[in-house]
Amino acid sequence: MVRIFFYMAFLSMTFWGCSPEKETKLFEEQLSERTSIEFENKVAHDGDNNVLNYPYYFNGGGVAVGDINNDGLVDVYFSGNIVSNKLYLNKGNFQFEDITEKAGVGAKQGWKTGVTMHDVNQDGLLDIYVCRSAMGDSLLRKNLLYINNGNLTFTEQADAFGVADNSYSTQASFFDYDKDGDADLFVLNHSLPKYAGFNNMLVNFKNQKGTKFQSKLYRNDQGKFRDVSEQAGIINNVLSFGKDWFCICRRLFVSSCIAILWGECHSPNSF
Repeated sequence: MVRIFFYMAFLSMTFWGCSPEKETKLFEEQLSERTSIEFENKVAHDGDNNVLNYPYYFNGGGVAVGDINNDGLVDVYFSGNIVSNKLYLNKGNFQFEDITEKAGVGAKQGWKTGVTMHDVNQDGLLDIYVCRSAMGDSLLRKNLLYINNGNLTFTEQADAFGVADNSYSTQASFFDYDKDGDADLFVLNHSLPKYAGFNNMLVNFKNQKGTKFQSKLYRNDQGKFRDVSEQAGIINNVLSFGKDWFCICRRLFVSSCIAILWGECHSPNSF
């Protein structure tokens, strides 16, 4: 009897000792039932609107996070290609409120792509810059700048600030490239499908200018942005596929003047 008890105790200890440790997860999913975030970027083929005519059709929209009302909680803004954009106010404890209509940032028209938050006018409040693309109508491609009014509402002022770029934009980023204390803007643009073929690319396309496809650098001159792409040496041709870009903090020289910049922007011309 004692021997049987010993065996059973030994087996129990063995199985207990070999059982896997409880997995510690780095992330935990928060369902929409709790967060109230129900954004969905619905994109479907519809007639001529398909991936064959527009290779970027399923690239997706964008998302930006930032504290728009300075309450210490990070809010979330989603951009949808053909659906309305959404702004969710963080109420704490993973609870969010959809304030899109009140805030006036739905951007229902056009094909929306990347989005970024930055305090553009340096008033201590985060503003929202939305890129647009795809549409043949250049008015529907104009990028949007929503200036924060400080009361959970925004006013669209891209034209007033000089950043209503009507190219085919993928994403944008604000950074102080000339080290003068204010944020400048780099807009990553892309070409159209007819320039995606590689057969005559080096012969014809490399030297073919494309102002609607060239990525743009806008310098902030006391609150008004000015396109300084050519002055800064940003390549202008139709081979801008707008896949990715990054800034490396090292020096470069602007060709038109002796100046040291602190943001070297690389916009890859590769598909």
